[in-house]
Amino acid sequence: MNKQKREKLNGKMLNARRNFLKKAAYSAPSIMVLGSLAKPTRAKADQFGGPPSDPSGW
Repeated sequence: MNKQKREKLNGKMLNARRNFLKKAAYSAPSIMVLGSLAKPTRAKADQFGGPPSDPSGW
């Protein structure tokens, strides 16, 4: 492989790596927020007063 082709390939690889890192850096915070919304902590789950009572009067 000649030098020009190798430099062009290296440039493409660096650009692809840079694009991947940019996308990962921008999407990571939103993924973390979505994960915290899907699995609430115990304190957040208890803010509504716990599970509803048994409807034994029916």
